[in-house]
Amino acid sequence: MENRICTILGIEKPVIQGPMVYLTDAKLVATVSNAGGLGSLGPHAGQVDSTKDPIERAERLRAQIKQVKQLTDKPFSVNVLPSQHHEDNDLYTPPQLDVIFEEEVPVVTFVGEPNKSMIRMFGQFKERGIKIVYRSLNPTPENTRAAEEAGADIIVATGFDEGDTLHLRQSFSQTRNATRMPATTPATATILPAMQRKSGFRST
Repeated sequence: MENRICTILGIEKPVIQGPMVYLTDAKLVATVSNAGGLGSLGPHAGQVDSTKDPIERAERLRAQIKQVKQLTDKPFSVNVLPSQHHEDNDLYTPPQLDVIFEEEVPVVTFVGEPNKSMIRMFGQFKERGIKIVYRSLNPTPENTRAAEEAGADIIVATGFDEGDTLHLRQSFSQTRNATRMPATTPATATILPAMQRKSGFRST
């Protein structure tokens, strides 16, 4: 299938599996990637219990990444969800980034709002050739533009119908807003609330 999202991510179908925090694991991610989409590991992928130790959490993620690599040679993503309220005291994201860089993860799905920390991390991703799928917590043309300028490769235009984590606009109105601006970055829209499956929409 010829599609900008497929070309950017190196996948066959413009489908990005939602990371879904605890609900993903290496088997699911590899299955999606092997089927031609982009599988995505959530920050607690494959875990049945939680840990507050930043290093242990990162190493659990590493184990999942290694298992994905054993199950597929296709591109996959890891979700990066930095703290939005304690930007300068985020204990969990730095060890996670170390693992992502060391394991040479090809794509990150970044969730957050434009700030200095995001711009710095985007720079680190771009230096390593990591593709960036960006999802704002509250998508607007303004933060879409900021993410694109920072280096986002794909924008997720998300509304409340993606699983009720947002309550402002439906996804298709968000896609329309994202694609009205003079941007070159393709946008995706959430079309199945339960699975958070994203289908590619080309920006104009």
